[in-house]
Amino acid sequence: MRHFFLQISKLLISLCLLSLSISSIAEQNELPDLARYENERSLSNPSYILGQYWFRKLNGSSGLMEFPPAYNYLREAISTLVPHTGMNNKTIDFAILNSSQTNAFVIPGNHLFIYSDILKLINTESSFMGLLAHEISHLELHHYQRSVENQKNEQAKALLLMLAGVATAAAGDGETTSALWLGGMANQAENMLQNSREHEQEADRRGRELLEQSGQSTIGMNDLLAGLQKQAMGSQRIEFLSTHPLPQSRLSDSLTAQQQTSILYQPSSEEFRFFRATLLAYRATLEGNGYQEFIDRNIRSNDEQHFALALAELLMHYEQRAEENIRKVNTSNEFVDYLNSLILLSTNQISQAQEVINKRLLLAPNNLSFIYLAGQLSTNGQYLKMDQDSLSYEKRMALRHNIALARKNNNSSYALYSHALLQYELGQDKPALHLINRALKQSDGIQKAEIQKTLNRLETIQESQKSQRLD
Repeated sequence: MRHFFLQISKLLISLCLLSLSISSIAEQNELPDLARYENERSLSNPSYILGQYWFRKLNGSSGLMEFPPAYNYLREAISTLVPHTGMNNKTIDFAILNSSQTNAFVIPGNHLFIYSDILKLINTESSFMGLLAHEISHLELHHYQRSVENQKNEQAKALLLMLAGVATAAAGDGETTSALWLGGMANQAENMLQNSREHEQEADRRGRELLEQSGQSTIGMNDLLAGLQKQAMGSQRIEFLSTHPLPQSRLSDSLTAQQQTSILYQPSSEEFRFFRATLLAYRATLEGNGYQEFIDRNIRSNDEQHFALALAELLMHYEQRAEENIRKVNTSNEFVDYLNSLILLSTNQISQAQEVINKRLLLAPNNLSFIYLAGQLSTNGQYLKMDQDSLSYEKRMALRHNIALARKNNNSSYALYSHALLQYELGQDKPALHLINRALKQSDGIQKAEIQKTLNRLETIQESQKSQRLD
């Protein structure tokens, strides 16, 4: 087990400290000021500036998963918990990374990451909701900000190692990440370790409350911690035990908590089962020729197995095998229809793909996933607009839709503009600003005004990042 909750959680705590490493001695002696963090997603919040910067950078990694139905499910799962929090801004942006590491973590500014490998450990929806409740609790309880305020005197050198560790983790190099992590943590104070232990237990307890308040079973939290305990017992990375609380202590705390009696066993929804199959299909591609064995070992249902095989094979460019397996899936849902559409498009069966897409849009006309697919086939669509509350995966779909439509309509300035925004969402700030300035020179009228307004906003963000020494 890759020290699932704390390894990345504490790494990002240290990352937060970087933004405060230039504080004056007078500032270091001030009492904690959490008022600055009340709006979790505002440029007036230094933690948001830090979080959005690294969120976009990590989204630009090769491990980013792009399968919209999985993101749709995750959005809905999060939306069942967030209304019960005390967060001022209840928007949580998220990304799914394909990795052989078992991780999930949050970073400041309401950003969440899920690693595909964690779904090997989590095989029920209640356990997955326990995971989400735990991570959301870290955000609600301002754990990163509290650690920042309590640890202003940490070594800058250690923080730079933490930043290198984040970048390496995004590339999937667990061994190097651990070496950087150990080096950076060597001189950390004992009170930081104690805070981390307390924060994990706080997040467990508050997470259980969120589950209860949202009508979810808390049994999944216990199952999750039991799974972590089992993983930790088999881990050889014992050097982390001195800085990470043993899951057993948290499991004991969980088991002694008052248990729900009114909620009986709740089977996992079909949506969760195909969400899990999606993540494990991506994860299987990291096994190379062993992808089939990996799927057989981790997925039991025939429909979900064939779906996962088809998706893995499409990702590995085995289109004929993918087509054979998707035909064996009897279930009809958003996941299956989306994958079927992709396979049909990849094998140049355009009319059949159009039929699947149109049927899905009749059922759900506002489903952005299929609007995006339809836009790849037509020149008659409309440009999709986004607002500041749009999630990153929704922006990426809308921008790719707009790029395709602009190119088909020979609107080079709007294609450049949309491509610039897509690059920005993937953490490529300088290329994005270069492209948007090119688009501005080529545009006129209403489009020029829109591009100028967006450029002003991006430049404001750039200035905020510079104030945190992020550029």
